[in-house]
Order: sequence, then structure tokens, then C-alpha cells
Amino acid sequence: MADDALKQPRLELAAAAKALADMRAAKSLDEFEIEWRSCLNHLEKAWQKTERCCQHVRAEFQPWQGEFHKLRKKDMLLRYLKQARDADNHSVQDVTKLQPGSRGYKFMNPRGGFIKHMEIRNGEVVRYEGDPMIVEERPPHPIAVPVKNNGEWFNPPTSHLGHQIPTPHPALLAELGIKFYSEYVDQVQKKFFGVEP
Repeated sequence: MADDALKQPRLELAAAAKALADMRAAKSLDEFEIEWRSCLNHLEKAWQKTERCCQHVRAEFQPWQGEFHKLRKKDMLLRYLKQARDADNHSVQDVTKLQPGSRGYKFMNPRGGFIKHMEIRNGEVVRYEGDPMIVEERPPHPIAVPVKNNGEWFNPPTSHLGHQIPTPHPALLAELGIKFYSEYVDQVQKKFFGVEP
């Protein structure tokens, strides 16, 4: 049946989404990284299996897919997801690291403020005089790291489809990747199988 034609790519996307949920529930960096690697692999398999599903319309599909091929080479997120997956499969590199926690201070007034006196000992404010401030605690968290493939380095992405990516947290990168490839598979289904997703 036509509506089952892209079953395999959709199963890969479902597996990627499960890996993302498991990343978010991970109790250690090792658990988190295992799921991140799994997600990267499932996203690439969704791409490859979509191609395989379209072999019967290859003459029409390949030119149409050309724009997506270009995007996978130029878009920072898509390029990084593929290169991180390749680095995982063909080398022994880390694809994440633990970013240490930090503490920041900012004025309650977004336009700024005045500090008359601030004394910090062992990372703690022990005396403060000035305008009201807010303490922002940032716990340790995983981040994506640069990966090397075929002698070339690929940095974690800072943008995707013209929009800024605010943090190199792998869960955010996975979420954006799953969204992109899900929409791609939906477009393939509509164009080449004549069925609305």
C-alpha cells in the first residue's frame, strides 16, 4: 500500500525520537552519549532508507532530492549531524563532553544597575551592596564537541535554516534534526506517493 511505502524511514525517525527521550532521561554522561550516538545513526538511516524507498521513481526523485543534498552540505546543523554520525562510525572520537556548571549574576533591571561593593569568597558572594541582582545557576550539562572526519574538523552548529541555535546541547540538536527529517519524509510521501502524511 502507498501509505506504507515510507514505513522504514518512519521507524528510524521513531527510533531517533526514542533515543532523544532516553537522552533526556539519562542518569549519566555515558548513558546520554550512547543515546546521542544512537539518535545520530537513526537520523542518517532515515535519510538512506528514504532514498531506497524511492528507487522506483529514481529519475524524478534524484533531481528533486538534489536541493536536500546541497542543504545537508551547507546547513550547519545537518552537516554536523552527518559528520558526527560518520565520526562515531569510523573513528573512536567522543561526540559529547560535560560542560562544567557555572554561576552568573545579572541585574533585575534589564537596563543594568550599580554595584557599590561585592565580595566573593570561594565562589560565594559573602557581601553585596548595590542594585538588586539575580543569581543564575547553570548545572553541568553535556555539549556537542567538534568532530574530525577525513582530515577536516566540523564544529557544533550555531545555526539551522537561517535561525540561530542558542546552545550546542545534543538534545536540542537531535530535536531539530528529527523535525527536519520528519518534514523531509512527509514531503517525499506527498510528492512521490500522492498521500498526505
